[in-house]
Parts: sequence; C-alpha cells; structure tokens
Amino acid sequence: MNATAITSVSSRFRLLRARSWLESLAKAEEVVIVGATLDAANELARQVARGKGAAFGWHRLSLAQLAAAIAAPALATRGIVSLSRIGTEAIVARLVHRLRDEGGLGRYQSVSETPGFSRAMTDVIAELRSARLRSNSLERVVPHLLPIVREYEHELAEGGFTDRSGMLELATNAVAGFDRHRLVGLPALFLDVAISTEAELAFVTEFAAASPAMLATIPTADVSTLKRFRDRLGFKIENLDHAAGADNAGGAATNALARLQRHLFNEHEKPSEIEASNEIEIFSAPGEGRECVEIARRVLALARDLVPFDRIAVLLRSPEVYRSYLVEAFSRSEIPVHFARGAVRPEPAGKYVIAADGARSTVGSLADRPIVRFRVHQRTIALCRYRYRSCGGVCDTAGPLLCAKR
Repeated sequence: MNATAITSVSSRFRLLRARSWLESLAKAEEVVIVGATLDAANELARQVARGKGAAFGWHRLSLAQLAAAIAAPALATRGIVSLSRIGTEAIVARLVHRLRDEGGLGRYQSVSETPGFSRAMTDVIAELRSARLRSNSLERVVPHLLPIVREYEHELAEGGFTDRSGMLELATNAVAGFDRHRLVGLPALFLDVAISTEAELAFVTEFAAASPAMLATIPTADVSTLKRFRDRLGFKIENLDHAAGADNAGGAATNALARLQRHLFNEHEKPSEIEASNEIEIFSAPGEGRECVEIARRVLALARDLVPFDRIAVLLRSPEVYRSYLVEAFSRSEIPVHFARGAVRPEPAGKYVIAADGARSTVGSLADRPIVRFRVHQRTIALCRYRYRSCGGVCDTAGPLLCAKR
C-alpha cells in the first residue's frame, strides 16, 4: 500500500497537495474523499472537478458517514439500529433512574440526583467504549462503575441498538470480512480527519490496509493524530514546512497569519521580530453579543480603508452560538452579509399572527392609529410600520401591535 501523511501548519499547503493528488487520478477513477466535515470534502472535490472539467465516482463522506455506510449491511442483517447522542443519553438517564431506586449505584448513589449526572455518565461510557473497553475490563479498575456499564450494554442488546463505538466496531469487522463494501479497496484521501479514539483508529487501520493508495493531510498541531498515523499505521510522514522553499512560498516567512500558524503551538522555536504594520490583533469581549458588535466595528473600519465587503470574512468556531448575534450586529450596522451555511431564525409572520390573535379585541381601537395597518385574510394580521431594530423584533408586550419601545 502506498500510504503517505502530509503535515503542515498551513491549510493552503495541505489543500494544494491534496488537489495535486486528486488531479493525478483519471476522471472516471473511483476514490473515497473523507473530510473532517462533509462540506470540506465536497468543496475540495468541486474545486478539482472544476479544473479537470469532470470527475466520476468520487465518494465524499465524513468519517462517521463512511463507517455508517460500511456498517449498514451488518446493521440490517442483525436488525440493529444505530443510536444518536440523544438516544444514548435517554438510555443512560432511564437506567440511572432505575438503579437509583434499586440502590445499585454504589458510591454514585448520593450524586445521582444532580442535574448533570446522567449526561456526565453518558460521556464516561462513550469514552470507555471508544477506547474499546467493555464491562469485563472494568471490574478491577472501577468496580462502582461496573453496574452502570453492564446495564447499558444490556439495554443495547435488549433493544437491538448500538452506539457510535459499536457502529465503528461493526464497520471494522465488515472491512476485514469476506463480503466487503464497495467503498473498501478504493484509493482514499483523508482531509484533516482527526483520529482521537481507539475505535476510530481500529477502523481506519483496516480501511487503510485494504486501500491500494492513501493520502492523509494532518495539521501540525494535531500531534496525537500524526503520531497514530506514523507509529500505529506506518504512514510515511512528509512535512511540507520543512520542504525546500516552503518558507518563501506565498510570503510565509513574513506573513503574520503564517507566522501565527507556525509559532502558536511551537514551544521549541522563538519567532523573530516583525514590522508593526504586519501583525494580528487579538481582542476579547464580555459575551458573544458584545463580541459580535466589536466584529462589526472592525468590519466597518476595514471598509473605511477601502476594503470591499466581499473581501472580508468572519470565521466562527461555534456558528450555532454566534449566528443570531452576528445577524443582529450586521443588521444594525447596515453591513451586507452572506452566511455560508444560512441563518436559521423564527419566521416573522408567525410572530405577527400570534400578536394579532392575542390582540384581536383591540384591533378596532387601534385601526385609527398611524403606526399600524391591517388586512383580513382568514385571520386579522396587523403589521407595524417600524423595523424594530432597537429591540430586534422581540416585544415584551403583546407584540408589534402594542410595542412598548415605540
């Protein structure tokens, strides 16, 4: 097997190498592209296909989707259903409640009624099973945890369920089995996929052994994944940062972002001094809302320096947390914005319908006021002529009809 792992502090270098590897394939040659997210795999495939003109048989998946696809025949044959995270939490909460009533929690009996106990126990069980440790391996180490883990395994077997680690185990056995899935045995590209557990490592080991050629890109900071590919999988490691001329490519030696990438987690190399104009600003704010306001202010500052809005990007680690705050901050600042994955917000029309239903008896008295207009279409709907920027469209009275802030 031709197996190589590419590492670099720069995602641009890793992506360029991954694109070069994909471009070397024939247009109709099947390949498995496994990304850290499905979006990452799709984006890389689209970029390469745009340059090649066409590509066929390129399977894009995340690691979890790949394992689920390979384990699907085994799940169907055994009549087993794979559980999501909320499903495992529900099972653990139920068995903790039963064991608490029976007095079978041992040293955990006194804290079993605390709000976060069931969720914490779910995390513990998931970590143990991801490390490929089952109940028979825990008797000498943590005997008080043994009843919970045994009951959890019994619940899975009794109900015909499996969790993520169980699905990875089925996928690992399916790869090594006789009747292999059609994705097994194809060339594979792993794009910045973190291997953080023994269950994932066992699956990737079997999958890589069956692949005729495999390329993996790994960020330099992901030391644990890099060590697993080198020591456990036997991959040849190629560090693009040590390659000849890598420091000069794209201005990496003087670019502030490249310097930050290189030295942020590097304790063995001291960075040299740089010019004051070539720097990265780091700021903090008390809460996500204020942080998004500061982001909007910096976007406006860049715009005053003649930087177009479509050349400014905001990258978020937790989009689901910041999304609504960013929408509000950019709306107040009148900054045109495009969200790459969309912005989920409540439908405003529903708010107006609820307000109209709640204030139906007062519509007649409000009809003569200039702030509202209404029409009848199955329901009486009244719309305020203001945009409610000051309160974000959320009224603490009867809605837009009786807005206390206007």
